[in-house]
Amino acid sequence: MKDVSSHFTPSHSLEQMFSYLWNLDEAHSCLTPENVVLQKSDAESERLRIEGNKYYEKKLLEKALRFYNESIMYAAHPILLFGRRKSEEKADGQVTSASGSAVYFEAGNSEIVYQPLALGFANRSAVLFELYEYDKCVQDIETAVSCGYPRILHCKLLERKAKCFLAQRRKAEALQVIETALETLLSLPLDETKRNSSQEALQQLYKQCQTQSLEDSSNTPTCKSDFPSSCVRGFLQKYKTPKPPLLPDPSAKIPSLSSTVQLAFSPTQGRFLVAKKDILPGEVLIVDEGYSRVLHLDSHLKTHCSGCLVRCPVPLPCPCCPMVIFCSKECLERALALYHGQESNTLAALAALDISKNFVLAFRILMQTTYSQLKEMVPIFQEEVLNMPAEKLGFNSNGIYDSSEYRPIFHLVTNKESRSVSDLFKRCATAFVLLKLLEKSHQFFVNADGTVFTPSQEDILLSGITLFTHVMNLPCNSHSIAELKVVENNHQQNSFQEVGCGVFGILSLSNHSCNPAASTGCCGSVMVLRAIRHIPVGTEITNVKDVTCQ
Repeated sequence: MKDVSSHFTPSHSLEQMFSYLWNLDEAHSCLTPENVVLQKSDAESERLRIEGNKYYEKKLLEKALRFYNESIMYAAHPILLFGRRKSEEKADGQVTSASGSAVYFEAGNSEIVYQPLALGFANRSAVLFELYEYDKCVQDIETAVSCGYPRILHCKLLERKAKCFLAQRRKAEALQVIETALETLLSLPLDETKRNSSQEALQQLYKQCQTQSLEDSSNTPTCKSDFPSSCVRGFLQKYKTPKPPLLPDPSAKIPSLSSTVQLAFSPTQGRFLVAKKDILPGEVLIVDEGYSRVLHLDSHLKTHCSGCLVRCPVPLPCPCCPMVIFCSKECLERALALYHGQESNTLAALAALDISKNFVLAFRILMQTTYSQLKEMVPIFQEEVLNMPAEKLGFNSNGIYDSSEYRPIFHLVTNKESRSVSDLFKRCATAFVLLKLLEKSHQFFVNADGTVFTPSQEDILLSGITLFTHVMNLPCNSHSIAELKVVENNHQQNSFQEVGCGVFGILSLSNHSCNPAASTGCCGSVMVLRAIRHIPVGTEITNVKDVTCQ
């Protein structure tokens, strides 16, 4: 212990500490994480769907919906093609968090059948219809058909689709779907009893559609229908996430910061924010989308989008693994291209470690940034630390401090000089374990052209030092991402529930105070800082202490 401890002091460099640990055989035997893999399972998908059917029969719709969601998560998925994305670079070579693209192919070939997935979407569409979520219901019906839903049952789905259009007063579309269903019915190998029953139901629906005075407008409410009416408040309304406000007058040099605020620096406080003019309560001071974010690796993975971290009761499944969901195709494709496509085969192992959310965020940052970009940028950033004044760190070559770039995140303070021997060792060991997972993924040590390579000692040290940096600077600078749970009849019982955390280069410039001048709020994964009291010109703009700090 004495010998090991002598290598972990604030006077040692990050390279000295990490290389010492990496060269210990005992470290590799003790700190190599187990290879935990969680795969898709059609059998588990069927089990969950059957459980959902039980709740649906009892009209416990929200419980049925949860089981159908999980059934869809576990079902084998249509082909998905994605690769290391081409970097979206700015003029000065900075890589942003918005980089990424993926190609997503849904099963359209009748020879390709994903029956458990198709059945899951079809059953979920029945729940959504009864919850008055007609657009989502139609989407699920179309997905079920594209994934190979049994042709003999198509008429049932088409009838439901027509009812959705009818409830929305989309008469022409409803009539077209009914006509298609009647034509399909004639070609299906059904006995006469079932054929006549289905035909009679469709013809009755057709007559009702013709006789009712409906207009082709989904915006016109109706309460005079045998179907659930569109004037009923939708189920998804209670899960709606507010959109972030626009920043009225952004700073020219710090785009996510209001021009009413300026950056200041002192040796004792470091960088901090100061009011350039009198600021009134409620004024928006920061709107920060940040560089990276991550959900807590617990039950939130099944209820919240792993892209934008909003709650999504009607999610899209990840095609690669049964662990995560997404709120939209856009979030899904972006996440797959940017980080999840590379981390999906190690996410179960990462969750099994049961480590701090900030350490999970450190892993996400490296996977998101990619090794080829780190190799190019980190040596430059290390030189900046040695040669630039502290107040200038994080600004790019154009003099812009952009929270969507990696540079400001790398330069956030680590407080290395204040850390104890045991703390430095713990964080170095954590970086060691995370680097082992990056190796196991076979998706991190990849050249710019997508070729996997065996890392050299230099590659290991660069990655390990970068991880070490983030497991120190994130606890000081990351922010929790929470959602507000509203109790409609008793707002005193409203509460915030933390769902994840993220790193926000601009928000991290504000210092904490027990008597803060401003407070943060979350709009999904976007952080908003508002003044909560009058802030006189020249006064520091302090923030509420975040629960993420540890």
